[in-house]
Amino acid sequence: AVSFATQPGFCSRFIIDLPLVAMEEDTTTNYRIKDIVFFGSARRILLQSANGPCPLLAICNVLLLRNQIKIQQDARYISFNELVEIVSGFLFDSNQGGGDSPSPNTADLRENLTSCLDILPRLNVGLDVNCQFGGATAFEFTREMAVFDLLDIVLFHGWVVSKQDELAHSLLANLSYNQVVERLIAMQEAQGRQQQQASQLAPASGEDGSASAAAHAADAAPPAADAAGAPSAEDDAKVVQEGLIIQDFLDRTASQLSYDGLLALHDIVRERQLGVFFRNSHFNSMLKYEGDLYLLCTDISFAHSHVVWERLDEVDGDTSYCDANFKVNQSSSDEAANLAAAQAAQDTLFAGGAGGSMGGMEDADRQLVLQLMQEDLQQQDAARRPAAPAQQPALPQLAQQQPAAAGRQQQGLLDGQTGRSSDRDAANKKKCCIVQ
Repeated sequence: AVSFATQPGFCSRFIIDLPLVAMEEDTTTNYRIKDIVFFGSARRILLQSANGPCPLLAICNVLLLRNQIKIQQDARYISFNELVEIVSGFLFDSNQGGGDSPSPNTADLRENLTSCLDILPRLNVGLDVNCQFGGATAFEFTREMAVFDLLDIVLFHGWVVSKQDELAHSLLANLSYNQVVERLIAMQEAQGRQQQQASQLAPASGEDGSASAAAHAADAAPPAADAAGAPSAEDDAKVVQEGLIIQDFLDRTASQLSYDGLLALHDIVRERQLGVFFRNSHFNSMLKYEGDLYLLCTDISFAHSHVVWERLDEVDGDTSYCDANFKVNQSSSDEAANLAAAQAAQDTLFAGGAGGSMGGMEDADRQLVLQLMQEDLQQQDAARRPAAPAQQPALPQLAQQQPAAAGRQQQGLLDGQTGRSSDRDAANKKKCCIVQ
């Protein structure tokens, strides 16, 4: 069931009540939930359970971090259908008309809402996004883009052509990715015609042994091509030249993130703005904090890790991973960060129950759930850490491993004795015999 609760600063907050179900595996229709701390407040985010683009995951994480939607604390998994239900309800609530009188804007809003409701159930397999190379927010408009507009979420990308590269910029600035692919296909076709014409000219010049025969064959070829409706040799040469420039740009930006695109993102994204970043057919939740860009780590491998953010500061993938406080990853802080997230979640749960909305039995059950969650985190951390060095062995083993003089000295200190070394030697020998 979905319940609604208003909160100052937001249109509404949707809370979905989910049963505490332990699903056996992570699939493309079930998403694991992770507790993190976001600027001192407890938040729940969704993890990518299986390979796939899943733009709905990035959208929901932005809404969860904004605290515009919430998931009950005792839920460990949530299904795709439940996410669609939450987002659909939030879309209606945040885009309600300002009156009963019809207007052109109201009609457009209803049409966009209807389109979004048709699109949301298909977001687990991908989204039709066609970026343009002229800017970090330039996309070809499609019906799917209305989802981001109605949710007030900006979609970014970093595949931007440099203005300093005049040839590439003049060709690519106003083109989308699909149009670029068409240009490359046209280049391959033009190269094929050029090779065919070259193969036809070579035998003709070889048989006559004179340049006049080759010139006659070259003069005869264009009219035949024009008659068939094929492009001229000059057109093919231009298409090939432009195609090579485009191909060179794509080869230099194979990661779909250029240096100019990274600079453009730093300029256009506002401080503490949450958005969705598109790259390599994948969608990530993105945040700008203290001048740096961060991507939310939603891979299932981070389920029990203190790592929360990936700093987006390189185009070749050599990036840094950070914790909830945006500090670079340190394995020693793993347990502390996990316990801090669990404690923050527990504090939020108790604060929400202070108003009397939960009964005593439910409080006890939820406390048990949180206790089990903390124990799981501690066990996971202990399993990943190397074994601690063995404690100092008992006195007999020490006497056996160390020289006799050192053994006598340590034994004397432990017993509080200052004399009678012969008695201690005898005692040590007896203890050594017992060990053997």
